[in-house]
Amino acid sequence: MIALLERVLRLKRLPRTGWLLAGISLPESVADHSFSTALLAWVLAEQVNAEQVSAAAEADAPVRLDVGRVVRMALVHDLAESMITDLPKEATSYIGAGRKHIAERDAMVAMLKDVPGGEQMMVLWQEYAASETAEAKLVRDADKLEMVLQARHYASAGNTNLADFWTGHDWSYAISRDLYQSLNQERLES
Repeated sequence: MIALLERVLRLKRLPRTGWLLAGISLPESVADHSFSTALLAWVLAEQVNAEQVSAAAEADAPVRLDVGRVVRMALVHDLAESMITDLPKEATSYIGAGRKHIAERDAMVAMLKDVPGGEQMMVLWQEYAASETAEAKLVRDADKLEMVLQARHYASAGNTNLADFWTGHDWSYAISRDLYQSLNQERLES
């Protein structure tokens, strides 16, 4: 357990590489991002569930998101970066998404093999990586939305060269798409 916590502490010192490449001098850490993603995922999941309850009268009972699972998944989604670092999009394009995934999986296996509850963490990480469940799709939306919000924050501080962080997003949930569109419209009008 101590070894895992030592790895987690690395995330507090590990800057998000994409921001460094964009010229941000003191970027957020991976831990900063993971915390914000987890909180955002929690809020989004609660909102999605609330919207499903109000729509339930019009249709068959919708599937409710497991909010606890969403938050736990968001907390572990970038844990592998404590071992392989935060690889930016450009690096991934050179090594390939498949190789990156294998490296992340191997790092997670090594990190969690002797940790109480490690199997559950690994299952959550694999679920996130596969992005097939409703919860995983919501965490993916939260991950991208958190990045967009961070880009907005850096832009408001006068940083430029951030356009790449606003493009190429697909959304699984209408609330995520609507939030993104609102933020992007605000950006384009400023």
